[in-house]
Amino acid sequence: MSLIIRLAKFAVVGGLGTIVNETIYVLASKAIPIGVSLAIAIEISLIFNFVLNDTWTFKDKRNNSYLNRLLKFHGSSYLGNIVQYVVALVLLIYLLHVTSISQAVFILFFSKLTTSTFILVLTNFIGIMSGFLVRFITSLKYVWA
Repeated sequence: MSLIIRLAKFAVVGGLGTIVNETIYVLASKAIPIGVSLAIAIEISLIFNFVLNDTWTFKDKRNNSYLNRLLKFHGSSYLGNIVQYVVALVLLIYLLHVTSISQAVFILFFSKLTTSTFILVLTNFIGIMSGFLVRFITSLKYVWA
């Protein structure tokens, strides 16, 4: 399979995973702190993306056991996940005009944030796009190599 086709499939899976991620993030942020809801959304969408990538994008490259590939995908995705998490939260803090670290920590981890769904979706989407390339490269070169 050509690299372009594989990248396109990876992008389709990522698009579907983005919908899963954004939905869980927005819904969970209504009940629990933003920092926690984003981490949960990232983890659930990561598992969702692994299943689709394993059965479709990289079906012809499955060399190890399912569990081994899942663990490798988790490990290889964490750099992209960290990029997504940090970019989304930093943008959110910036857009909320937070002026101190203690205020930012309180907003992200100890309170329910009442901001617009648009701001949540926008900042998370920019974070997702920031981590996309990292995830593709590590998937191609490490998980299904």
